[in-house]
Amino acid sequence: MSTLTAERTSRSRGAASARRHDCAVDSPSLFDGAGGGQTLDDVLSGAWEELTAQTVTRCPMCRGDMEPEYGAHSRPVGGRCRSCGTTLT
Repeated sequence: MSTLTAERTSRSRGAASARRHDCAVDSPSLFDGAGGGQTLDDVLSGAWEELTAQTVTRCPMCRGDMEPEYGAHSRPVGGRCRSCGTTLT
């Protein structure tokens, strides 16, 4: 079993709080779109919208064909990739 230890520094409390805040603001999120590309939310929402429209879409994992999967009713309940087997529900 390992134990994590940290040393206390002699900074004032205000400086430590400000530093923690700066880190939180500068850290990108999967939903921020940092770098100009699509966010995780964009990719998954787009795939879900196409599946619910009962069309084949691109798999978010391997870019293969993901086809709608149906439950007891005529509306899709998710999708499964033909190539890698990833499911989206």
